Amino acid sequence: MWDFSWLYCHHPGGSYEDYDKVTDQLLERGFNAIRIGCFPQVIGELDNEDSEITVEANPLRNWGQSPYDVKHKIIKELVELLEICGRKRIYIILSTWNNGCVEIPRERIYQNSPEHYLDNWEKTLVILKEKNLLDIVAYVDLDQEFPWFSPRLKELWLLSGKAAPPEEDLGAAMEAAGKNHPDIGLLWNTAQLSYVRNLMDSSISRLQGVFPELRFTYSLTSFWNEVRATEIKLFDVIEIHPFISANNRGHRFANRTLFDTVTKDRGEHDYSDYQDRVNKTFKAIRPMLLGEIHNKLEFARDWGKEISAPVVNTESWGPWWHMDHKDLDWFWLRDWCVECNALAAEYGLWGSTPWNYGHPYWENWKDVKWYRDVNDNFLKG
Repeated sequence: MWDFSWLYCHHPGGSYEDYDKVTDQLLERGFNAIRIGCFPQVIGELDNEDSEITVEANPLRNWGQSPYDVKHKIIKELVELLEICGRKRIYIILSTWNNGCVEIPRERIYQNSPEHYLDNWEKTLVILKEKNLLDIVAYVDLDQEFPWFSPRLKELWLLSGKAAPPEEDLGAAMEAAGKNHPDIGLLWNTAQLSYVRNLMDSSISRLQGVFPELRFTYSLTSFWNEVRATEIKLFDVIEIHPFISANNRGHRFANRTLFDTVTKDRGEHDYSDYQDRVNKTFKAIRPMLLGEIHNKLEFARDWGKEISAPVVNTESWGPWWHMDHKDLDWFWLRDWCVECNALAAEYGLWGSTPWNYGHPYWENWKDVKWYRDVNDNFLKG
């Protein structure tokens, strides 16, 4: 998962300054595909390939940190990366985190209709088709981890029967998009289920008709039961993110580690208590946590069989957040991810990633042998 980092860190001195170099490093570590946010929500609003956007400085951002404001010719940079990947037979998974920029802020993107959203996706894919770059696209993920980063989040919230969330507090909306409905045993009510089914069916149907050569899906971290209950049959891929730290509250890992309360950025914070809690949690309940991973993979495998779709995982296993920090230990996470990624092979996943920290800006990127071993083990499995 190279998310939006491939763009945000593509500048002089940035960790993605040289696409040729970082893709060589990717192959050296045993990867054969990357998943990126290709910014359809931005590209669809631009006039031509020379249009520039500005990514504002954010040195403390968890992923894709940038020390200063950077101008990007985003279409040309996307094409450059994909052309290099095409020469090296590195496959691409296209996604979007629906990020904005100075010229096209996120607030504007979130006001787009579902139809306009798809117009922008279609325009982006047409650009890549005209460059003969679609043959390396493994599949297209239309809305990363739906509904957490989605422009449709507010509509889904309103269908829960709750008051509209504050415009400035989308994080709160993410936490509460689902409303427990014990009468149907799901986190979404019937109106929400119907809305999501219609949205996904219509979106995928439209783009399958325009691009029959491509596969389409919506990636999911939460609400697996809910999306499966809609009985959508059009997913060409099931992409799930089986983190140890669930987004829904009441999880025993989060309860013990207080993960949800930890400040998650690259600033100087005291994480010693959090790390101590992680150590104690794994000592106490590691077998149970591993059992949960088995259950998640079994669920995904069965869902894939049900609709005849391969299962892929591009973010996973540990908590969704971890950092290079003097208080934080990586050894427990490495061991955990090695074991879980081996399970991905056992359960027949089409693709899997060791974890979601595989970027050149993390210290762990230097450990070529570890990456090579864990990727080779999955491919052999």
